[in-house]
Amino acid sequence: MLLSSVWLLGLPGDWLLDDFSLLEGGLPSLLRPRPLTYLTFWLNYEIAGPVAWVYRFTNILLHAVAVQYCYRALRKLVGEERALLAAAVFALHPLQADAVLYVFSRPVVLMGLLLWVALEKWLEGKHWWAVLFYGLALTAKEEAVAFGPFLILLHLSISKNAKEWRPIGVMLGMAVLAVGGVALAARGIAGSGAGGQAGVGWLDYLATQPLVLWTYLKLSVWPQFPGMRWDVGLVPKWGLFGWGAMAVVLFGFRKRFERAGALLWVLGALVFLLPTSSVFPLADLAASRRMYMPLALLGAALPVNRWLWVIVLLLAGVAGNWSYTLYRDPEALWRVTMAKQPGAVAPLLQYTKYVPVEKALQALQRNPAPGDDGYQTELGRVMLELGRPAEALRAFGKALAIEPTKASNVYNRGVALAALGQREAAVLDFRRALAMDPQHKPAREALAILKN
Repeated sequence: MLLSSVWLLGLPGDWLLDDFSLLEGGLPSLLRPRPLTYLTFWLNYEIAGPVAWVYRFTNILLHAVAVQYCYRALRKLVGEERALLAAAVFALHPLQADAVLYVFSRPVVLMGLLLWVALEKWLEGKHWWAVLFYGLALTAKEEAVAFGPFLILLHLSISKNAKEWRPIGVMLGMAVLAVGGVALAARGIAGSGAGGQAGVGWLDYLATQPLVLWTYLKLSVWPQFPGMRWDVGLVPKWGLFGWGAMAVVLFGFRKRFERAGALLWVLGALVFLLPTSSVFPLADLAASRRMYMPLALLGAALPVNRWLWVIVLLLAGVAGNWSYTLYRDPEALWRVTMAKQPGAVAPLLQYTKYVPVEKALQALQRNPAPGDDGYQTELGRVMLELGRPAEALRAFGKALAIEPTKASNVYNRGVALAALGQREAAVLDFRRALAMDPQHKPAREALAILKN
């Protein structure tokens, strides 16, 4: 818990990315994905309202407890010293900043805590308690489905107890139901960024993931970039051979699988990455928060020596510096991300939201991306705030031409038309937006205002 306190340096930071969607309050539906996580968000809102540091503190507290259970579970498998080293890596590694300090990443942290509790119960022989905590983890985040396959690896490595197969089978059945639910939700929720809405085909996604996994490994060893968004380009189909190359390398170390050897933990880390690195595409090809559980498992594969402890202390310093200088200051975070990924549109669009409108326009003009609808939308927003509705209308029109099926693009054009005094045309656009997405609240509110 003391090791995890380094993240308190990032406590005063502002909301980021999807955090803003949490500010509406209201009791979340238990039928939505990740109901347990949203219940904790609701409790935060009821206790303190839309105060960012309270949400972040909850994340940090959950992470601190997860570190304790990580240590308690691993010491049963790899001994006191290696478990302490792995827990320290898990607690302090700079890649954890995304999961711990980005409020909307709470599903990852809550899932991790529940899975460490489940693993401890499993190792105590309380298999059905482990099933219970695994089920709770699934309601925090669907990536928990990796726990069942990990237990199979653990069974083959150290146990061979035939009584373990029944609870493992139940977990695998729960995983199938969870995956089916996620697939249906991804299809039904507009803008989910998953499955068919990821904007990338499954084969291209699968071919790119060996490069993503290599990036994860490099950043685990040398974490020179803490960004929340990485610009990873799609790899041609030959990237599929990367999976074969990984299989060959892992097979070469097969003797280190028995008795919870290093290969078990490397395979375990890979298994926990597979839900986001498989044939189910996600709009974000890579994200450091996906390394939350794998970092601890890779830490368990390390031998114990004093130099590794020196590295852990250095990681603590780097993590503290990043959390203090970047996650407390969103403008700095996105400015660094832009510098690390020149030409990437996503960090540019985030940066412009945190700077004065004149500075935002300068950044957009320095880094043009005319073929990106998000760029054109942000340019239109900036023009509206500068009192230049004609130029805003032009930008929103280009965004609509690029993505004609997005209700938000039609709505934005209506806003510009209203600002130009073209009331009837604006009403038509708001009605079109509602026809495309009946749940589009801004269009409904704008239409009500114009009718009065």
